Amino acid sequence: MEILEKGRAESAKQYIKRVLTHNIVNIALQPGEKIVEKELCQFFQLSRTPIREAILELHKDHLIDIRPKRGTYVSYIDEKRVEEVRQLREVLEGEIAVQACRLLTNEQIDILRENVIVWQYYIEKQQERKIFELDKAFHAMLYTMCGKEYWNEIVQAVAPHFDRTTVLSFRCQPKKHVLMDHKQLIEAIEKKDEQEACAAARRHLHRYHENIDMMKQRFPGYFEK
Repeated sequence: MEILEKGRAESAKQYIKRVLTHNIVNIALQPGEKIVEKELCQFFQLSRTPIREAILELHKDHLIDIRPKRGTYVSYIDEKRVEEVRQLREVLEGEIAVQACRLLTNEQIDILRENVIVWQYYIEKQQERKIFELDKAFHAMLYTMCGKEYWNEIVQAVAPHFDRTTVLSFRCQPKKHVLMDHKQLIEAIEKKDEQEACAAARRHLHRYHENIDMMKQRFPGYFEK
């Protein structure tokens, strides 16, 4: 499991929750894997109280299953929940794309292009973690540039469910398809073509449907039966 640096303002519970979420999303903690509190106490060098509090919050977020008399486990990927998050993002990001055509300056479009250029570099280097981080940053920038920070907060609250499938998708298919989606979206925004920008944003989120069967074939034990 990967350790992260603790933020100055973070409580122990917040820090543990962030580290566990990070490892669940990046499949360092695999779906179905047992969570042992004693081992986490040793890993974090913390008492059981913040560990338990973090686990309870992750249980409420449906990322950890607590099974009475059996133990605590990383939740399996729930396709229905993932699809609901995908639909939410499709609605919001289709609208964000339209607003981006009306609001974004040339300087902001250049910032999006820089993200894509750096992303292409890390694709060639096959650094999956950086690719995932840059993908997240690209979408977050669009929300922020359009003044929709609260929309982004809503999405990020449920994002881990969809993010797990994004990580698996990157392991199953060439990442250049996703890179091309971002390039086409930027081009549509630059041309102020609202219809094409909306279509590009929605097309990008439909990649999940193209890849789900491949993910289930390669990682069959990760999905809820």
